[in-house]
Amino acid sequence: MNWVEFSSDAFIVAFFLYCFAFLFYVVAIAGKKWSNRDPERHLKRWGRIAFTVSTLGLAAHLLFFFSRWYGSGQIPTSNMYEFMTFLGMAIMLAFTVIYAIYRNPLLGMFTLPLTIIIVAYASVFPQEVQPLIPALNSIWLKIHVTTAALGEAFFAVGFAAGLMYLLRVTDFDSETKTPGGRSGGLSLRCMCSWS
Repeated sequence: MNWVEFSSDAFIVAFFLYCFAFLFYVVAIAGKKWSNRDPERHLKRWGRIAFTVSTLGLAAHLLFFFSRWYGSGQIPTSNMYEFMTFLGMAIMLAFTVIYAIYRNPLLGMFTLPLTIIIVAYASVFPQEVQPLIPALNSIWLKIHVTTAALGEAFFAVGFAAGLMYLLRVTDFDSETKTPGGRSGGLSLRCMCSWS
């Protein structure tokens, strides 16, 4: 069995699952406003479906990562294609951790596009397994690249949460564009209402 080819198939599956998960998060958020009967129930149901699909995408992405590692004999972070795919996977790991804590489907609607863009961008680089140059054949490559990508992933989820918050509390009808349309600070109601 060619593990590298299998990993490419798992990567494509992960990409499409991320796309579907994003659409389900959009349905969860937009449908809450359109649902006549019980908007909170609609949000929870579609949020659960979206999180399940994004978790399946993460599982396929992990399958890609470990099967490519097994097939190539080296950790798949040595070139730009492998690093970008690892960064996309790390963003989904960070998102899964944060979502498990806060259970906010709106975060998925802002985080999944980052992952989709990064995974799509990774596909422009050559996908062949390349042997490591002697200078990179060290344990420090594994430590440095994985910790850097994990740090960037949590910053990416923080960026998505910050963008989500700014769009949520800014009054776009006001000329000053201050939160809530006032010239002062944020109200407690704006800061605490996440649903």
